[in-house]
Amino acid sequence: DPNDLTNPFHAAIASALSFFVGAIIPLIAISVIPAQFRILGTFIAVLFALICTGTLSAYAGGANKTRATIRVVTGGVLAMGITFGIGTLFGVSGV
Repeated sequence: DPNDLTNPFHAAIASALSFFVGAIIPLIAISVIPAQFRILGTFIAVLFALICTGTLSAYAGGANKTRATIRVVTGGVLAMGITFGIGTLFGVSGV
């Protein structure tokens, strides 16, 4: 039913706002966490931001919040792991 479809403009706005809010959390964490705890603290802050982003985007889009949050967190953790792995491989991970 075309009336049950999500408006793409609403989805784009929700995505942009969720990304912005999700990006602020790790930025603040990196700014205030001591250097020796920065990687772990940033990982935890990003997990929190991913949970917030997934939940907010599901709420805005009227989707299942649990499924959306799991999808966003899984994708984000995979992206962080791959990025950290490549950075470590090339010696630029900060460790």
